[in-house]
Amino acid sequence: MFENRKIKMQIVRFLANECSGEEQRIISELINTDKRYRSIYRHLQRTWHSTRPSAGEETYDVDEAWAKVQNRIDAKQEPVIRTLHPHPIRKIVYAVSGAAAILLIGLGIFQYVRPSDDLNTFASGSAIAVPVNLADGSVIHLNKNSEIKFPEKFGHDNREVYFWGEAFFSIASDKTRPFIINAGETRIKVLGTSFNVKDYEETGKVEVTVKTGSVLFYYVDKDENALGQVTLSVGDKGIYDRKAGRIFKTVNTDLNFMSWKTGILVFDEATLGDVFDAIGNRYGVSFDIKNKQIKNLRLTATFDKDQSLDSVLEVIRLVHSVEFVKTGKDYLVTK
Repeated sequence: MFENRKIKMQIVRFLANECSGEEQRIISELINTDKRYRSIYRHLQRTWHSTRPSAGEETYDVDEAWAKVQNRIDAKQEPVIRTLHPHPIRKIVYAVSGAAAILLIGLGIFQYVRPSDDLNTFASGSAIAVPVNLADGSVIHLNKNSEIKFPEKFGHDNREVYFWGEAFFSIASDKTRPFIINAGETRIKVLGTSFNVKDYEETGKVEVTVKTGSVLFYYVDKDENALGQVTLSVGDKGIYDRKAGRIFKTVNTDLNFMSWKTGILVFDEATLGDVFDAIGNRYGVSFDIKNKQIKNLRLTATFDKDQSLDSVLEVIRLVHSVEFVKTGKDYLVTK
């Protein structure tokens, strides 16, 4: 299922002419040689041509196109995320470009539903989602495999949301209504600032890294009584350790805590152990380093958001004379 979704994303980019020349060549070859690619391509091509605007049209009817895509996908029993209230979907469509965005939503790459508790839920799939714009002017950038719940309109006393995964929050200033993020048993309370929150259950930790302003970070019991708290300012990182049941503040030394959003990697005399961790998170791969001496080698470099993984590894290979043996998404690093 995940692989099919990945193929659909590639073909949507191919149909929207958003691929590089090399990517177009590769996808075209796969369509011609791989039955699965060819089948998905034919299905999406029919949907694409029946919903895109004709030549010479200056406007694009998003609602009409969405309805056509939805009807066709439903008719073929493709798995989609359904909504009881279509208006929020249209907001997301306007935030991305043309028919490609409509197809992405219809295929479940971006998911938008309204659950029974009357909170809007926005969940990113295997890709970084388009920004979520809240009613108060706040903007939330979700990393992949993340989710946020929020009301259509905030109340008079506070602005409260529920969150899992990783995201960068840019919170609009409102001194009369604090903004509160519920992340498991932790709470993040702000008036107006920007910061990154990382709350993946498998890590056993919640991390808050502040970019601007200040943040109150605390954790609570089942009755919402605060058990411990820290105040974080620019350059601080707060960590809640679920296993230890404690919260503490430290100085953020990770120059790449936002690389998932910016695509830029910066290293200043960083050990290769840390470098490979950051590269792995950025490109979705992992590195196996048997030699401890390799881990302790240091690198100073900046890699642009458009740089490919191969070009990044080639720089490291030339600087430190290391070799990479690829097995699937894993790389064995040797000297």
